[in-house]
Amino acid sequence: MKHIILAVSSLFGSIFMTLEVSAQRGECSCNQGCYAGVGEACRAGFYANATWPRSYIPASRRAVCQTYAAMIQNGWRRQNLLGNYHFDENSNELTEAGKLKVNWILSQAPVDRRSIFVQRGINEAQTATRIASVHDRAANMSPTIGHVEVNDTHLVAEGHSAGVVDSMFVGFQANRPLPALPASTGSESGE
Repeated sequence: MKHIILAVSSLFGSIFMTLEVSAQRGECSCNQGCYAGVGEACRAGFYANATWPRSYIPASRRAVCQTYAAMIQNGWRRQNLLGNYHFDENSNELTEAGKLKVNWILSQAPVDRRSIFVQRGINEAQTATRIASVHDRAANMSPTIGHVEVNDTHLVAEGHSAGVVDSMFVGFQANRPLPALPASTGSESGE
């Protein structure tokens, strides 16, 4: 039984070696008497099989890189998003939190990521007022900034207004119990 396995493995080894050598010479290795045109198809099929994973690797890498690029772009869009709580409810002008966010975007974010996104308002007029308010703030920051790209978006800013967050932390500090040691149980024996 052992001799049969060795004979079969050596037979397959010699067949694969023959295929490899004939492919290096550019010969058809299908042993079907390659007629006109069929030899090219046979050679092309053999080369496609011999180089199988290598031809698909660049496309796979490109697909992975494009996926990461889309996720990075969406992350920066979310980071540079001004939501409802960045604008005054009545006038749609920037609040103090909105002004600080615009300052951060235009001074701290990487230069190629300094686009500002504004959450759409209830109607077009409200959205236009918000975008104009952001343009005014950018123009008042520094004359060297130049044109700032401000886009409206359908994304909804998640979070809370600064007043709500402040009252939550102040309430936590005000209602925190004083630190105290546990009461003595009265047992002096040390058990």
